[in-house]
Amino acid sequence: MRLFILLTLIAQTGTAEYSLPYVIEQGERGGGFFVKTYVQIPYASLQFARSDSTYQANYHLILQFTDRRKNIYGDERFGEVIVETSAAVKSRTHTAAETLQVALPEGRYEANLTLAALTATRRIERKFDVDIFHRALGSLRITDSRGDQMLARPFDSRDTMLAAAPVYEDVDSLLLKISRPGAPHFTQAKPEPDSQASWVIPLQDFPSGDYRLSVKAFKGKKAVDERNALFVLRNPFRFDQGRYEELVDKLVYLATVDERSLMKAVPAEARQVTWDSFWRLKDPTPQTEYNEELEDYFVKIEYCERNFRFGDKGYLSDRARVYFKLGPPDEVEEHPFEPNRAPYIVWTYNFGEAKFVFEDRFGFNEYELTYPPGFLSPSWGL
Repeated sequence: MRLFILLTLIAQTGTAEYSLPYVIEQGERGGGFFVKTYVQIPYASLQFARSDSTYQANYHLILQFTDRRKNIYGDERFGEVIVETSAAVKSRTHTAAETLQVALPEGRYEANLTLAALTATRRIERKFDVDIFHRALGSLRITDSRGDQMLARPFDSRDTMLAAAPVYEDVDSLLLKISRPGAPHFTQAKPEPDSQASWVIPLQDFPSGDYRLSVKAFKGKKAVDERNALFVLRNPFRFDQGRYEELVDKLVYLATVDERSLMKAVPAEARQVTWDSFWRLKDPTPQTEYNEELEDYFVKIEYCERNFRFGDKGYLSDRARVYFKLGPPDEVEEHPFEPNRAPYIVWTYNFGEAKFVFEDRFGFNEYELTYPPGFLSPSWGL
């Protein structure tokens, strides 16, 4: 049996996986319920058109809730972004911010958050479910010390986190807990909370990682409600050697083994300078505040980790090595069930002029390049 899958260029590179960070908050007001959504739209997720000496993008952002009876509730925003350089068009760090809010009756909803490019074809959609009912606690809100949502970057140890939750019932106490696997828990109790409970949490002692923050409400010793949120903390290199070394290892397609060893050998206080110096030399637009080469490189790394890691070696796999040398293939054929042959994948470039065959010889989903022989040399030190 021959299974043929043809993927478009967009699907194969992962560039269709546009970023649209958002945070949902639920609350009660005046006997009713509401959902508030904070959205940040990276410029790279928009579609720009050239207009004289500038680039312009127009978008329509829609938040829609549908209940079981097909009643629809929603909010929307129209926006315009104008930039002066083609480099800014590709930025994932420059964003447009929007806030949408919808009043809802009690019930269960299917929700859609949609970003549509006006006069263009791009459309980004996020789906999620929401249950609206009376609770002792409203949604947790996690911000930096200025009260800003942390959508553009992770927290780090220089930040102070503000955590807050509205309290809608009389409760005796609240317990905040921050945890991650393999690390001690951070807890802080709040007896006799008022209607807007809040915590100020300096993060200087927290290592890098993915964290879960929970707040439990108690009446006596009985927990009557719990709210949860997730956040990411990534420390500067001088505070986190493991993360620095991990990122240096991922420079395998740009730096030799000796170069990577020298980068790892620098003292802690020089890690950030060393990293910045390496990428400054590769920045195609050093006059701007972001580095397109760095962004594009780690988008590729993340794509390889996401698509070539289940049984394979992620960014170190043979498929990743070809991907970094030649870019995304024009066509992909998958052959998982041919008689008397191990599963294999064929990548085709330049409308059939170049073909690469990857074979899962041992049945563990690790695809090795078998044709053309010798294409992958050890020049990268792999």
